[in-house]
Formats: sequence, structure tokens, C-alpha cells
Amino acid sequence: MPPRCPMVFGLPAASVVALLLCATGASAQAPAAGVYRCGSSYSDAPCPGGKPVAADDPRSADQRQQAQDVKRREAALADRLRTERLAREKAAAAQRAAGIGPMAADAPKRAASQPGGKVKTAKLAKTPKKKAKTARAA
Repeated sequence: MPPRCPMVFGLPAASVVALLLCATGASAQAPAAGVYRCGSSYSDAPCPGGKPVAADDPRSADQRQQAQDVKRREAALADRLRTERLAREKAAAAQRAAGIGPMAADAPKRAASQPGGKVKTAKLAKTPKKKAKTARAA
């Protein structure tokens, strides 16, 4: 069994990191012509009372390239981990849970191995039914 990787929010940690990098990288790829603060939100269109905000990317071209390389590596790792997880799930689905006694799926196999091809079943003893007592009004 391969070693388990750490989980964050029910996902492998590497997948969470890849998602975060993708989410932050998508917003930093194309700088907006202008960003305005409109109350407690931000917009790329001027609004009444909005103030311009400097939203330039302070990173160098080399730093942006390194971030893109990390993004590609993390995406490849996420794909590999997904493939491994699907393979483990497929292998686990083929296994059956342990049970006590014969399983219903095994009945045709047992029937074929019995002489005459019939499965013997145990007969239950019949118990007499008790009559319900009826209360009479006095």
C-alpha cells in the first residue's frame, strides 16, 4: 500500500496548494487598466466616490516565469495524484467487505456444487399463533 499523503479539507495537500496557486495566478496574469475602490469592494470601472488603487504587479519577469513554472509542476502533480487516487478507488471497489455466513452473490456457486444442482434450505418450525384476548366491557 503506498504511503498516504496529508489531507487538507478532504483533498490531498498538493491539490489544495495547486488550487491556491491557480486562483492567485489567474488574477495576477493580466493587469487591469485601472482598479477603483468603491466602498468595501473593488471594480475595474470607475464608480461614484471611487478612488483609484495602484494594482501593478511588482514582480519581475523572471519571478512571473518562476510562478508559472511552479503552477505547471503543481498541475502535473495534481493530475498524477488524481490518477493514482482513481486507481486505488477502482482496486478498492473490486474488494468486498467481510461478512459472516454465506453471501447472496455466492448462492449460484453453491447451487452448482450441490448434487442435483439444488441448494438445501433449513425449514423453520411453525409456532402456533396466540389468540388476542379481547376485553369485555362490564
